[in-house]
Amino acid sequence: MDFTFQSFEILIIGLMVMGPIMAIIPVGKNDVRLKGYRIALLLMALSFEFLGCYCLLKAKLPRELLFIPFFISSHIQVVLLGLAHLNLINLNIVHRKQVAINFLPMLTCAALYGISRCFFPFVHLSSWQVLFSSMSNPTVLARVLWLLVYIGQILYYAVVFFREERIYSRALGNWTSDMPGSKYRLALFSFIGALLAGSDSVCICLTLDEFWGGVFNLLMLVFYSAMCVFYIQYPAIFYNIYGLISKDGKEGADNTVAQQSEMDWEESKNRIIAEKLYLTEGLTVEQLAGTLGINKNSLSKAINTMEGVNFNTFIGRLRIAEAQAIMNEAPSTSFAELAMMVGFSEQSNFSRQFKAITGFTPSEYRRNLTSSN
Repeated sequence: MDFTFQSFEILIIGLMVMGPIMAIIPVGKNDVRLKGYRIALLLMALSFEFLGCYCLLKAKLPRELLFIPFFISSHIQVVLLGLAHLNLINLNIVHRKQVAINFLPMLTCAALYGISRCFFPFVHLSSWQVLFSSMSNPTVLARVLWLLVYIGQILYYAVVFFREERIYSRALGNWTSDMPGSKYRLALFSFIGALLAGSDSVCICLTLDEFWGGVFNLLMLVFYSAMCVFYIQYPAIFYNIYGLISKDGKEGADNTVAQQSEMDWEESKNRIIAEKLYLTEGLTVEQLAGTLGINKNSLSKAINTMEGVNFNTFIGRLRIAEAQAIMNEAPSTSFAELAMMVGFSEQSNFSRQFKAITGFTPSEYRRNLTSSN
């Protein structure tokens, strides 16, 4: 039994196990905040099962008949994985029309290949030389076109995802003081894993070496396993944040408060600083607005307008200033303790904001402080 066949067996087992796991994860059906998560789980489970079915077919069908199931399976994966990840960061981006539009390129390419295959023979592309010499064959042209469309769709999802991710990050910055740091980046890593899985499929198409096909199979299993772990952890990571983002723009601001003058903002700002309201761990703009007795949208707009930064940066500056004061008075305070004292739930987030605001890491700042003293 060769390495390539063994890798396929391992991949089949892994996918057939992970698919049902994704489908049966219990999710509160009445929780609107997890609507995107439920849809994403279903899309991911379908993606795993499609790939698993292809792997089963590959072990039984001759090479000539494998092309269509391979590309259909791979293309379905790209669509399902792309939509699943987009759905996690934008509840409104995945709908029936969008799904139909995303499947249309695959169906068009499959139809073109099927029609050409009715009239022209299948060409076994055993080398690049055979490929270039067979470009006059419509079945080969259809396969090349399909591959280009497949790659184009991978790039499309990458562009749209990172665009939506930037919008999502800005929204987080406007509504919460404590960005989720490494936990939030799991979404990025999961999507990058999906991109790499799609790229693996492209490489399997292009490579002529069965050994490397086996290597790609194992890499794909690693990527899919990582995505499975991420999706299982999703509710714990995004549960509270999603509630904030989903309300963005849906609640009208109080017009009277929205037009508050600079003097009104200075009064609110002085209270935030005097009472050290910024030290509350996990502080959100909604919580702070409630304490101040003003509308949360108006507070967010006031910070953006008067301070020229978002809520996250504004609170971060106050926290870092507080941390600097504590380091001056008690230089031996550990960074983990310091992060907790000034309101950060993660030390890594504290270190990242400290560096962004002061230009130094906490360690560098402490060394400079010690040497100056």
